[in-house]
Amino acid sequence: MRIKTYFVESVEEAMLRALGEFGDEAMLVHSKRTSPETRHLGLYEVVFASPLNTTTLASPSAPPPPFPEPALKEQPARKRPERATVSMPRIQPNSTATAEDSGKIRRELRALSRMMEAPPTEELSRSEEIRSVLDQLYGFLAEREVQSKHIWDLTKQVGIELMRGAVSFDPARPWILLSELLVRGLAPSPAPIREYLQVVALVGPPGAGKTATIAKLAVREGLAKGRPLQILDLDDQSIGGGDQLQTICALLGVPYQRLSGPEALVEVLGRARTPGLVLIDSPGLSRQDSGELAVLGLGLGASATIERHLVLPCTLRFAELTRFWNTFRVCHPTHLLLTRADESLCFGPAWSLAKMTNLPLSWIANGRRIPEGMVAATPELLVDLLKFGYASIEEGSVISHVERPSAANAVASVGQLSARSLVSL
Repeated sequence: MRIKTYFVESVEEAMLRALGEFGDEAMLVHSKRTSPETRHLGLYEVVFASPLNTTTLASPSAPPPPFPEPALKEQPARKRPERATVSMPRIQPNSTATAEDSGKIRRELRALSRMMEAPPTEELSRSEEIRSVLDQLYGFLAEREVQSKHIWDLTKQVGIELMRGAVSFDPARPWILLSELLVRGLAPSPAPIREYLQVVALVGPPGAGKTATIAKLAVREGLAKGRPLQILDLDDQSIGGGDQLQTICALLGVPYQRLSGPEALVEVLGRARTPGLVLIDSPGLSRQDSGELAVLGLGLGASATIERHLVLPCTLRFAELTRFWNTFRVCHPTHLLLTRADESLCFGPAWSLAKMTNLPLSWIANGRRIPEGMVAATPELLVDLLKFGYASIEEGSVISHVERPSAANAVASVGQLSARSLVSL
């Protein structure tokens, strides 16, 4: 008899491997979960046995003699499948095995046969149920375009938690576990803004929505809260660069200054010592602008107080988001700011990017209105968008995740701001 132990992720996997090695002679002896010391080898320890002992088979050139006639009548040979090409070793009358050993082997074979004919165990049935649930979770995440590696990690963790739980679990529990894992997979939200000098620089590709976001931040985090505010513009090379932002600052009554380059930031920020908010708009750059990106990264990195928010639209796929992340890593982003949430069909790519970069979310822009078109981002909010989509969440419920700016302060501060002047944002 040959006995072999398998350390596998499921009992079904062990069955397939045993059938591949032993053929139809494979018999399940027992299965159990692995101990903490052997958990790294697999979730289950499964033992299979076979009546064939390959170490005692005779060579093909010297086949064993047949059974004596009486023995053949007492125990006729079973009909084997065509693929079985080896036969059991035959006990000879002059064999060294005693009658007692032969009887013990027969009793073991009969016991193993009864185990194989028994109905599936409760543990095996539960494994099938969990596999079905994990398939549903996989399809749910794949439909929302979560990156495949993250799908595998999430479903695997849910499966492990379900196997550790009770024998019968609530059908809602896998989805609760998935939501918790999605939230825990993101960096925690940044601390609330305190009364100190806060410098926020927005970097990102062209058309990501940096200028519109600067206007929303100016009203929401500056004017509406009564904080001193200043806007700096680093786009001094593109045709018409900064004209739109300068017009917005004039309407808001906010100090505006265009700098000759990132290297001038150190001098300007050195003079801004009073508590308040400084917003920095940067030019839209791409991979072809490697030289300017390097200069921008050095300029923004010259001061440790500068928060560098990478601005990317939610409408991009994961491959495009990853490309822009690799492009702007030279700027050492500290936060992730998502725009165009109201235009996105799925938020799986944005979640995967936040998971991959481990950058905390700062804000999510969800429209053109100022300042209502932006909310403070949290891991819970992004997970809600991932699960239900923006179309299924009313704008009021999205805004309700954060405290609205004081209406009185906002009206007093931006009373001169006309909607017509901002229609091009």
